[in-house]
Order: sequence, then C-alpha cells, then structure tokens
Amino acid sequence: MKKVLFATSALVATAGVASADVAVTGWAEMGIYGGSGMETQFFTDIDVLFRMSGETDNGLTFGAGVDLDENGAFTTNDDGGAFVFISGDFGTVTMGDTDGALDWALTEAWVGNAGSINDDETGHGGALGAYGDGAYDGQILRYDNTFGDFGVAISFEMDDTGARDAGYAVGFRYGLDMGGADLNIGIGYQFIDAMNYNPGNTNAFTGQDLDGEYDILGISVSTTLASGLSIGIEYTDYNSNEADDEYTHMGVGIGYSMDAFSVSANYGMWDIDADGGAPDEEITGFGIAAAYDLGGGASIHLGYGNTETDAAAGADADSWSFGVAMSF
Repeated sequence: MKKVLFATSALVATAGVASADVAVTGWAEMGIYGGSGMETQFFTDIDVLFRMSGETDNGLTFGAGVDLDENGAFTTNDDGGAFVFISGDFGTVTMGDTDGALDWALTEAWVGNAGSINDDETGHGGALGAYGDGAYDGQILRYDNTFGDFGVAISFEMDDTGARDAGYAVGFRYGLDMGGADLNIGIGYQFIDAMNYNPGNTNAFTGQDLDGEYDILGISVSTTLASGLSIGIEYTDYNSNEADDEYTHMGVGIGYSMDAFSVSANYGMWDIDADGGAPDEEITGFGIAAAYDLGGGASIHLGYGNTETDAAAGADADSWSFGVAMSF
C-alpha cells in the first residue's frame, strides 16, 4: 500500500522567489524491519515526482523535472538521499538522509557560504561537515526538540551486517539574540564503530581511514551580524578506544552578504596522530566562493578550493568551478 504523503503545486517556500513554481507529488514510508537470515535495520522508501520552472527578472525562463524513483535513487535499506519525518508537540522524529545529533548541533566552519556549483569551497582536504555520520549505511534515526533557545537531539545509525556495534550521538545547541547579532553555540558527542571510514576528505590525500571504535567530541560557535557578516569556528576530536589513534580538526570561516552579492571563505586543518608506527600527518585547506543573485531563483557562482598535505601518500590539489545555479 502506498500512502500519499504530499501533493502540491505551489510557489516554492523561499523568500523573494515569487516567480518560481514547483509541482511535487509522491509518497513515503519509514520504519524498521528484519527476519530470518538478516539483521534488523531501518526501513525507508520514497518516490517523488518534481516539475519545476522559474523566470529571471529580465524574462529568461528555466525549468527541470525528475522522477526520483525511476533513476534508482531510493532503496529500502539505504537512505538514497531521502528522509522522512513526523513532528508534533513531542518533538521531531526523522529517518533517512539526515544529520546525526552531533552534526545537528554543530555549525560547520563555512558560515555564510556563498556556494559554488561543484562545492569546491567545502570539498578541500581541510573541510569537515558530516563528523561520524555515514560510518554505516547512511540511514540515520534522529529525535530532536527545542525548548525556547535551547535544543537537544539524539540519533542512531545501525550496521545492517551485524558485525559492528550501532553508532549513536547526542547533541545540544543554544541560540541567543544579542540585539543586532545572533550567537549560536553547539556541543555534542558521537560513538562510531568504524570500518574503512573517511571522516572528511582526508582519505583522498593521505590514504588513511578510521578503523575501530571512536569517541567523537565537537563544539562550535558562530555569529551572524545585522550587517550581513557571519563568523564561525569549530573544533572536533576523534579518539580511538582500541588504538592510539587521534584525529583533531579545527575550522574557521567568514561570510558577507550585501544586496545581490555574497562572498565567503573558510580554512580547516586536520592533525592526525596515527598508531602502529604510521607517520603523523597534517592536512590544511581553504575555500572561497562568490555569488551574484540574478533574481527569480537564478544566481551566478564562482568557487575555489585548495589542499596542502605532508602525507607521503597524498598530493596537494586544488579545484574551481563557475556557472549558474537555479533555485525553484
């Protein structure tokens, strides 16, 4: 039985995009399943049909459409880029492609990000965004609730093979309006039983993955001023319970928006203290981005990312992109 979860043809819920029209129909399911010869695991299934169109201020029209079920995006035992949620006075329960509680609580270093079409500014080796999320099959179950300015969340991610302990996380965040500036503080803890897991972009430059059980602690502080300036800092520590491995990450970022223009920059550093006689390594990277809003949901984006590493197996690298993004 397929349930119609949502069906609408309405203006997209984005401020200032009055000419963009999005028609969405589909169904979704979430739960848990198991049986003989298989591990108990999360279940999510979804089909969505999108039809989108928009128009720039000077009369240029644009559009797109996709049936996500037809392209094989979703399977019942993998998030497939989809999520399902139920919300009420009790809080919100979300399952699928969603943030774990640590990621939910922390603010990434790329605050005020202007964005790029290839994510160059957040794809460098010094970037970190998902923390321990995705160490299993990518399906996450999270409960979160807010009480005034305070928020709390707890999440779980299961190993479908049964070979590893389930991962879990808890996060807390606090937002404060300081009159002309918003201050956001996040702190959290996450446990993962890793197996060839890359916590950020480190593997591409060092060849190292996380293996074994890890405790992850993280904290972030960010602020957005009424002038359009955003500033953030984040620190995360990965500590192995089985070996003498320790990964620490620090990131800082700044962004600024004025009228149709926005610019941003961020910097990140990994300090890897490996066990087993492996050499200690350091990875640094930075990213910059700029954007100009054409109106009607279309914008021009330029991005650049750069990585430097002292790992013998790695290599310095950079990337850039330029193009038009369309928001429906």
